[in-house]
Amino acid sequence: MASLKRVIIAFGVILFFTQSPLAQTQPHSFQSVLERLLDNQHVVNIVDDFLLFWDEAKDQPLRTQRRLFRRMVENKHRDYFDRAVYRTTDPVVRREMLNEFLIRVPSQVDAIRKFNQNITDLSNSPLIEAFVYFKARFREYKQENDLYIGLSMYRFDGAVRPVQNDEGEPDTLCLGAEVLSGYTHEQILVALVHEFFHLYHFSYLFKDVDEIPTAEFSTAHIPLMVEGMAVAAAEEVFPYYPREVYLHFDSGELEAQQRDLRQNALQFLRLIRENATPAEYQEWFTHVHLSEAPPRGGYLLGYEVVKQVRSTYGLEQMVRMSLSELREHAEEQLSALGNERVLLMALE
Repeated sequence: MASLKRVIIAFGVILFFTQSPLAQTQPHSFQSVLERLLDNQHVVNIVDDFLLFWDEAKDQPLRTQRRLFRRMVENKHRDYFDRAVYRTTDPVVRREMLNEFLIRVPSQVDAIRKFNQNITDLSNSPLIEAFVYFKARFREYKQENDLYIGLSMYRFDGAVRPVQNDEGEPDTLCLGAEVLSGYTHEQILVALVHEFFHLYHFSYLFKDVDEIPTAEFSTAHIPLMVEGMAVAAAEEVFPYYPREVYLHFDSGELEAQQRDLRQNALQFLRLIRENATPAEYQEWFTHVHLSEAPPRGGYLLGYEVVKQVRSTYGLEQMVRMSLSELREHAEEQLSALGNERVLLMALE
């Protein structure tokens, strides 16, 4: 299977370049191949700068490491760290995040170095592989902004952020190499396709953002449908993986949440209908929290909702749906899941 996939990837890249002016220039670097695939958008590799920093800072005290990191890494990529990693946090929180990162990262530097070698290896790059497979499924997708192979201070494996975007629209793919370096090859591919689909979806969802009230983007159905569609897209691109890989669950957690699916559907439906604030529903999309919301439960619920909608509409149609249409489908399918549970209880 692995050798067959490499043949498919190689064929796709060769076919792509035989139709482009770059086909006349040999050899191709990872940067030139990937940027050509990405519609000539740039690939910014922050990990290279991190590894140079680490070679100099690894034996230094924490205070010195902070100073060197800011000079050798952060200051070179200020907009990325401000908009993708630190975001709205104050200087105290930023310092705490950096301290946590510098304390945790030594045990993972070798894995990060290996990940960086793999992702820039033309013959084995999961980034090229994921993009070729994604583009084969969603042919109309066009990369419109740069891509960052970066660090996330252990906050995300991949995220779409408004880097170099003063309007605040999420339009730039940012990768957290220290998180991805702990994934299997299959998990990396799924994470990348998941984020590419977000870019594809957001190019429609935020197209007329200036004409839509901000409050409409803060309702619980938005992350439910956005994440559910991205999970479904990964399944369509790589249909042979176990379901827990698309959801980033272990098998035990998936089984437990499937047992509680109807109850969870009713709880989340109530959040939508009561116009819950982000503080009330965001924990459905995180691993760690203090409430009764199931860890990453919004991903499974969103996937189940989207699975039902896909019986009538394709994902290409769904990405073009308005906020109100997405809400209508979310409420309808969550209600159906909840009613199924009521029916089962009545029959017991």
